[in-house]
Amino acid sequence: MAHRTSPLTHRTKLAQCVGIAVVLVALAACGGESETATTEAPTTEAPTTTAAPATTEAPTTTAAPATTEAPTTTAAPVTTAAPSLTVTDGSGREITLDRPAERIVCVQDNCTDLTSDLGIVPVAQHRGGEWGTAAAYYGTAAADIPVLGDRTSVEEVAAFEPDLIIGRVGEEEVRDALEMVAPVYLVDIGGVQTLKEGWTDIGILTGRQAEAEEAIHRFEHNVEHLAEDLPADAVNTRVAVGFGDTNWMIWDSSSFCRFLHDEGAGTCVFPAQPESEYGSPDSEFAWEFIVEADPEVWVMITWEGSARADSVTEPAWLETTAHREGRICNEDSAGSFGHGLLMLQWAYQCYLNAGWPSIYDHPGDLAVWLPEDH
Repeated sequence: MAHRTSPLTHRTKLAQCVGIAVVLVALAACGGESETATTEAPTTEAPTTTAAPATTEAPTTTAAPATTEAPTTTAAPVTTAAPSLTVTDGSGREITLDRPAERIVCVQDNCTDLTSDLGIVPVAQHRGGEWGTAAAYYGTAAADIPVLGDRTSVEEVAAFEPDLIIGRVGEEEVRDALEMVAPVYLVDIGGVQTLKEGWTDIGILTGRQAEAEEAIHRFEHNVEHLAEDLPADAVNTRVAVGFGDTNWMIWDSSSFCRFLHDEGAGTCVFPAQPESEYGSPDSEFAWEFIVEADPEVWVMITWEGSARADSVTEPAWLETTAHREGRICNEDSAGSFGHGLLMLQWAYQCYLNAGWPSIYDHPGDLAVWLPEDH
């Protein structure tokens, strides 16, 4: 708003005129002689110079409206790269993926257990046919999953263009050969806890964390339920775990045998022999050992075409308490190896049914343990 000025009075006009004269004189003095005559100023005392009206402060310059910050330029959404997925596998090797893996190749049967438990269908699997594990997990759909040869080559695996390859600890040489094709995760099958860790890690690497958590929960729930009716002295039960048509037995590195003992459900008997030449958790035994150990329950690992409880003719076998009392589990899923959570819980109930048939039902087809949407 402009400041309003009152009309000038005569006195004020005079004062202003005198002031102008003084200024001119001063300018002449500074510049030397002046052609202009110096007229004496009238003697009349210059009226008290009325101080120039207080300079009316220039109307407060209304500050330019504070520069409203330019509307925050909505930065183009920063394309944040999806966080990388990093886990450490059972062998201690770090695995990193840029995105969840979709094409999985299984180079061991424990992977079939894992993938089916998480609702994944691998693009290629380890073995098949008479081994029977794939059919146990995927039913008739197993026939549509390509099977790798017994002597898998790098070229064969590469042809499936996998994002992730899954094997197991103990096969580091296989990993070293295949990791030029894709990252290789080795599951530690040494015990329940390490299996859970493998399930959790693969859940992360495939974007199926919820499915992995649910699979672990199912396992824990089923085992707790089975433990409710377990006889108090069950841990003292002598258990033999072996193949149905050879004198080979699972030995004490088996997660299944450790699991039985930890659950207070039984104690595996083992021949005092070193690890087999194949590096697997089994050992060749002499039939004399069986007579001496006299297992009360026998978990027999079988597959299509192998010997079963009613077809073994070895005399030492016929003398065991397990045979005489019919306390035998014909275990068709290779679960007693303990290579996976599904295998493990299925074989556990099969064992409990063989030991205490009046308390425990047979687990039936492995499919009943799978997620409902299979």
